[in-house]
Amino acid sequence: MGLVLSGQPLPVEEANIIITQPKIKDIVLFGEDDFLVAVNLIVAIKDYADQIRSGNFELEVYNDFQLLLTMIRGDATVKELINRLFLLIFPDYEVQIEESSINFYMEIDEHRMMVGRIHPFNFENFQIVLSDAFIPYNDQEIEYNPANDFAQQIADKIKKGREKIAAQRQAKEGEQSVYARYASILSIGLAMDINVFFNYTPFQLYDAYKRYFYKVSYDYYMRIKSMPMMDTSSMQDPEEWTKNLYQ
Repeated sequence: MGLVLSGQPLPVEEANIIITQPKIKDIVLFGEDDFLVAVNLIVAIKDYADQIRSGNFELEVYNDFQLLLTMIRGDATVKELINRLFLLIFPDYEVQIEESSINFYMEIDEHRMMVGRIHPFNFENFQIVLSDAFIPYNDQEIEYNPANDFAQQIADKIKKGREKIAAQRQAKEGEQSVYARYASILSIGLAMDINVFFNYTPFQLYDAYKRYFYKVSYDYYMRIKSMPMMDTSSMQDPEEWTKNLYQ
């Protein structure tokens, strides 16, 4: 996880490409919900696969990658969303979505050359890197679960599902985005300029937020424990805030 935390470009070696980690400020401009929907569509395509294939004999023989390509080519909303995501995370490439692969081109010595390719045999590797970088929320701190709440909508029309998620989030917590809330909490809690956190990558922001609350809990426990006559026997020992968060 060191490379992800550093904010550096992430290689997908099997495909011979690198993923650029956008800053939070770039994602806010892109649209946070759009970003999460697009990433989850790629990473969690298996969660939607059975519902999408259901009742369609032609799709039953498709693997998950082929199904994703079919959705991109067959639905203008999906295509627009994925193309925008690729512009954000692959700024150095010209990306072309074909019938059986996603090809990556660069200008080398004034010649357009294909330098990388995603296909069924390396698609899982691409999913893993994408997930590590942008969906490190194993403890469900970010309440975004498209596998349960969004699968049917995305099979029908991403736009409707996207609007539903936005409405649910707004009803629950107002207009503020999850990333903005993280940045605001860290800014006040650490007495730092909020713009510092908007220059973090998603993984860096998540890591700082998660470790910050481990430290707050640890410091509180140690402060109580150090007070004369204070009994901490009924308190649960806090987890060490310097531990490895990604075992």
